[in-house]
Amino acid sequence: MAPEPALLGIFPCLDDLLAALRRARKEGRRILTVFSPIHFSEIQEIVGHRPSIVRYLCLAGGILGGTSLVGLAVYAHLSFKLVTGGKPILPWVPFLVVFFEGTVLLAVVSAVAAWILKGGLPRVRLHAAYDPRFSEDRFGILLGYRGEEVEAIRGLLKEAGAEEIRDVTG
Repeated sequence: MAPEPALLGIFPCLDDLLAALRRARKEGRRILTVFSPIHFSEIQEIVGHRPSIVRYLCLAGGILGGTSLVGLAVYAHLSFKLVTGGKPILPWVPFLVVFFEGTVLLAVVSAVAAWILKGGLPRVRLHAAYDPRFSEDRFGILLGYRGEEVEAIRGLLKEAGAEEIRDVTG
């Protein structure tokens, strides 16, 4: 699949970026990514924020860890015939500790693994549109376009106050 052509607008202040984002959203333009030196909730509100899948993978890991370790403890208890007189064959109180530890262990491991994979770490190469100024004091918006839209998007970025506009592929 060929890389999608896009225009990158670099903005000196947040207000100009937010205006460009609102206008691009209103006109139905494809916002590919937004670069910012720090987190702003206004950007997520305009672009649209989807909840992360990491929480569900953490829950699945916790359930799997708790049940599998309790299953292992039950199997070990029954296979080695650790039945003593007058006590239940499968005592539930000691298994609570095993269940808790298994839940916490696999929930944490799966959450960290999901966080690393979802975050795309380790990132060997930076995004083609990335500019080092985005880590200092500049903001950027990457808008995808199809052939005839390029001048309209260039005008949108210029009117919103972009100090630089670059054509980026990928």
